[in-house]
Amino acid sequence: MKICYLCGDRGISLAKHNGASAHFRSLVGALAGLGHEVLVLTPSPVTEDDLPARVVRIPTPEVLEALLADRVDHTPAGKAAERERMRVVQALGHVWNNVLVEQTLQCVLDSFRPDLLCEIYSPFGVAGGITAQRMGVPHLLNVHAPLAWEGAHYRRQALQEAAEVLEWMAYSTASCIVANCRELRDQLISDGVPLDKVTVIPNGVDVDRFSPEGPAYRTGLEGKVVVGFVGSLKAWHDIETLVEVFRELAKDPRLHLLVVGEGPMARMLHRLADELPGRITMTGAVPFRDVPSYIRAMDIAVAPYPLLERFYYSPLKVLEYMGAGRPIVASRIGQLEDLVRHGETGFLVPPGDVRAFVEAIRTLVCDRTLGEQMGAEAAREARRSHTWARRAGEIVALAQAHGMTREPGNRV
Repeated sequence: MKICYLCGDRGISLAKHNGASAHFRSLVGALAGLGHEVLVLTPSPVTEDDLPARVVRIPTPEVLEALLADRVDHTPAGKAAERERMRVVQALGHVWNNVLVEQTLQCVLDSFRPDLLCEIYSPFGVAGGITAQRMGVPHLLNVHAPLAWEGAHYRRQALQEAAEVLEWMAYSTASCIVANCRELRDQLISDGVPLDKVTVIPNGVDVDRFSPEGPAYRTGLEGKVVVGFVGSLKAWHDIETLVEVFRELAKDPRLHLLVVGEGPMARMLHRLADELPGRITMTGAVPFRDVPSYIRAMDIAVAPYPLLERFYYSPLKVLEYMGAGRPIVASRIGQLEDLVRHGETGFLVPPGDVRAFVEAIRTLVCDRTLGEQMGAEAAREARRSHTWARRAGEIVALAQAHGMTREPGNRV
């Protein structure tokens, strides 16, 4: 099958080392690995090592480059004005980006003649669906978050009404929508998307990259029992609970906290590191290729989440922990209840319950054999049910089952 894969989001870059770029890289690789001919459209700089597919760059709107280059003074009032201006510029950049996406996509659809357009939903992104609909190309929209709602609640996004209108247009023009979890599917349906238009396909893991076997980062960790966390350290990761949990665990001198990632909540961990010198390793963001070695350094992997109003995540970190064969302690919320089998591949505890987290981790510290058994079963479960190859196959099968792919003689 010929698949055009569109990732128009200017915030998703293969130069970054986060969940969005990991998903982008992994799904394209899996589709190509299944033998499909994949052509990628992205504004991200891409090297031949990044993706096993031909890539067409989406240019940056010139007006956006000009606005980004224009800076105000650095007085306190000037900095406040700059932050507000940048919110407006970023929102306008997403809107204007639709023009560049449409122009680039139209040329690609004319020349590549794909059987399917697979798009990762992006903020204010509506060009993919409109262009595909106009040109008669089946269009599958992969939605990982209610981005308009996130913009209002987490980013003080400008042009909020426009974001909501364009989001609904993106949902309406898509031939089919893939949500990453039941909770997000249910939210889309409650917002008015037809039930038969939305299918749940969770995230996956590259079980060859994230495997129990391989090098492990050990610098400064020799002789320690390592409790580890991988993530972007943002508001929806319960770093506050992680801090309180390790403050209690630190009474045992054997335990060490390893945190891989960076983000706005890192300041809480830095304060804890000052309070507990020598007991915490914070790596910051690391290249995607190095993440498995840090996970293999963990004896126990944790995934704390607070009791959020909306939990619509399919946590990549948990799938990667599983692939690497780590026993997991996670919040009992959303899709985590499906991914982690309590007592078999890890422990699930109530969100925000510091005592329950501490007790679960101490159980694994005291019974290393149990942890090894849980980790081994987690790795088997990842390989059996959660590979990216399986997810890519499910996406293609969904498109075919819905009659979304074009017959060879009927392409654009």
